Amino acid sequence: MEISMSQTPTLDILNDIQSAALNNAAPLPPRETARLDWQGVGFQVGGLRLVSPLGEVSEVLTLPRLASLPGVKSWVLGVANVRGRLIPIVDLHEFLGLTSTLPRAQWRVLVVEDEDLIAGFVVEQSLGIHHFLEEAIDEADMHVHASIKPYTRGVFRDGGQVFFEAHLKLILRDDRFFDVAERTEQKG
Repeated sequence: MEISMSQTPTLDILNDIQSAALNNAAPLPPRETARLDWQGVGFQVGGLRLVSPLGEVSEVLTLPRLASLPGVKSWVLGVANVRGRLIPIVDLHEFLGLTSTLPRAQWRVLVVEDEDLIAGFVVEQSLGIHHFLEEAIDEADMHVHASIKPYTRGVFRDGGQVFFEAHLKLILRDDRFFDVAERTEQKG
């Protein structure tokens, strides 16, 4: 490729800019001092701020149209067709024995998959992606509602806000989660 004389000053200017940028750039931190972030999807249930590991929540949806299921516990809201997949939708508040503190218009569904299991958990609101330093988790200070404690592993503090590390996949594997049939007393 031939470079004309009119392009040479332009290339010289670009080379000067590149050299100046490289000379003034801050160096990367040494590998051993680089800090790892813990990333998670934040959400609220019963007024509690929770955060689940980023890879645990596959998507966040607005509350979809539901087909109701007869004879199931009240925390099973129904089944939703999400892009051709039937997903059971569960009211996480009711499953945990908590009360929603926000209007239904703010509710979101967190879709969680674990191998062959999938469910959508209705939460009060999604709080987006959060980053915490891994060493910032406090596993000892677990002042959390008893019903959610089996699914939590620690607590993060961020600017005065408390986020409990919740593992929704543990709910998918809980025996209570599979006990969806509403019990009716038989007379006779």
